[in-house]
Amino acid sequence: RRYYQVRHKPLTVHSVEVKGNERTKAGLFAKVLEPIYRSGTLDDLRVRCLEANAVLHQYGIFEQVNILCDAGPREHPDCADVVVEVVEKKMLNLRGGAYVSQSREGSLELSAGLNNALGFAEKVDFEVIQGHERSSTYTLAWNQPRVGNSDVDVVTRAFQQVSCSKRLSSFAETSRGVSVSAAGGGPATIDYSLVWREIADPTR
Repeated sequence: RRYYQVRHKPLTVHSVEVKGNERTKAGLFAKVLEPIYRSGTLDDLRVRCLEANAVLHQYGIFEQVNILCDAGPREHPDCADVVVEVVEKKMLNLRGGAYVSQSREGSLELSAGLNNALGFAEKVDFEVIQGHERSSTYTLAWNQPRVGNSDVDVVTRAFQQVSCSKRLSSFAETSRGVSVSAAGGGPATIDYSLVWREIADPTR
């Protein structure tokens, strides 16, 4: 009830402090939290803090994001201090498993990922898929979310794929290439791929 009585009262933001960012660069927070300084009322501050919280979650690098607003120092009346507390996700991810495809080919899959290792919210993944015949796939991917503090995520991949089925064909197809995709900010997705394909007879 007290909030509704003062929510339209003018105020200024005295400071915004970030805690818990062990790897994440300060520049990432500066872009997201800058609108908070432009808050003109308590209700405006509430809305901008909720928006900043949602954007920080969109980076996918935090387990928790908590934003606390409190009164500023006594010598600065009608101002507020904002504290942003984050808990970063672990940096290294490892996964693995054995699978059988619809063509009855068994495969061993291993992947390793680095999450926000450089502090720019980037995600780097390396994946290896090895079939029990000659099939194999190697992929290195770099995912950069919210490029330039926009809604656009950019993923760059370099890959090599070898497809071979001894039961169906004596030829093996090898594909090597890079791809770049951008998505977000609308329903459209932009993809560009450059691939070199080579067909050979592995029995020769």
